[in-house]
Amino acid sequence: MLILTLFIVVAALALRVYHLEWSFSNNGVDEGVMAERVLMLSEGYDLYAELPCDQAPGAFLMGAVAWGDVVSLRALTVVFSMLAIGSCMYASRRMAGAGAMLVTGALLAVDFTFLRESRLFSLDALAASVLAVSLLAFIMYQHGNRLPYLVASGLLMGLSASVKLLGVVGLAGMLLFIVLETASRRSDVRTSAVATVALVASACVPMVALLLLLGPSDMLEGMVFNQGHRTFDAFLKLSVVAFFGLCIAYALPLVRAKALWRAGPAERLLLSVTFAVLLFMVVQPLVFLHHMALASPALAILAGVVVARERGPKSITCSEGKPLIVSKLSRGAKAAIAILVASLAVSGGLSVYGLLLQDEPIQIVYGRALAELTDEDDWVICGDPLIAAYADRRVPPEMVNVAHRQYPELTFDTVRTAVVQYDVAAVVVCYHLNDFEGLPGFLESHGYTLIDPSYVTASGGAALDLFQEGIEPVSFYLR
Repeated sequence: MLILTLFIVVAALALRVYHLEWSFSNNGVDEGVMAERVLMLSEGYDLYAELPCDQAPGAFLMGAVAWGDVVSLRALTVVFSMLAIGSCMYASRRMAGAGAMLVTGALLAVDFTFLRESRLFSLDALAASVLAVSLLAFIMYQHGNRLPYLVASGLLMGLSASVKLLGVVGLAGMLLFIVLETASRRSDVRTSAVATVALVASACVPMVALLLLLGPSDMLEGMVFNQGHRTFDAFLKLSVVAFFGLCIAYALPLVRAKALWRAGPAERLLLSVTFAVLLFMVVQPLVFLHHMALASPALAILAGVVVARERGPKSITCSEGKPLIVSKLSRGAKAAIAILVASLAVSGGLSVYGLLLQDEPIQIVYGRALAELTDEDDWVICGDPLIAAYADRRVPPEMVNVAHRQYPELTFDTVRTAVVQYDVAAVVVCYHLNDFEGLPGFLESHGYTLIDPSYVTASGGAALDLFQEGIEPVSFYLR
């Protein structure tokens, strides 16, 4: 058992660190936006007040402390994801034994969505990882009502939300669990009231501390009010289908939800959190595949519990009429194991395929060229800020976020103003910047020259870009 555990942990780590400077699947421009914010923050810019930001600040503050390069930020995510895997495996072991632990670890090791985000500087992976540890602390609290564990769970839940506000959904699931336990009289009102106050109060601590540090008005404006203008996109709801399609075993807890609900408080907690997350994904305007990483920890634990409990020896009667215990699998056990094997094959196979197929990303290629052709103090603008982050170059604050979906929207006037105001040394046109048809003419009229594409040799880039846009075409203008 120890050997299998070590194998799963080593395999999970290997899949996350292999060619970490590359990515077999990206999350659009998100990683570049986040990395460039960390760079600007480390250089003294004030988040929200001077550096526009539409996300919670936790990950940026952590990244700014140890800013080195993009790989360093990704390594931070790897560390958090491994802590999450360890926490989930331990939770599974407490709930259903060593078999459940191995299944949970194997699923999280190769879960395509969670693995992909674990290899990027991803707010979703960081928030999901902290949520996983918070779930373990809550489960530990349930074994004896030891309040310190509940306080720890709340603090971690607050940290998850301070990394990405989406983490609040996990807290909502925990509160839902407490309400349902009280309604069903499994918990008395006094115990539930104490638990609710302790959980919410401790969860508020990280966010309140950050509000006081960064300024309540600017921070709330950025991470809350600037998120409320997103239009509903029904097509992106397919991300939920893709999430379960890539890891079919995550459907097992939903199929066996009734039996799990009766099994014990830990199972009900995880089901409540899962329900809250899935409901939010259905009703919120936009759902990308990377958002679904928040559902991975609870579902992986529950899937491990289901598979472990479906297995086991069955009592049958031999021809002599004597009872005999044999390790014959029931139909449910066979189905669960088949689904588990299919999940590991699909998600793990796709992940390994992507890792083996990956080539040096074009962002690195252009980042290297950008670093060679500009000075350290130069300002640059990139349709994918990851290029600027690889080059260790600053981007005008209002041009750090070049995503299609943001509030207020990025306009051509904003781009032109930034080019002139900051005397930008180079502009890499791709992604959203390709939508401004007059941009090439504007740049050429202001003394910029289009670099011969043969100067910068294109590369293979990411192999599996699910629900994302490719980076091509790219134009490189230099003053």
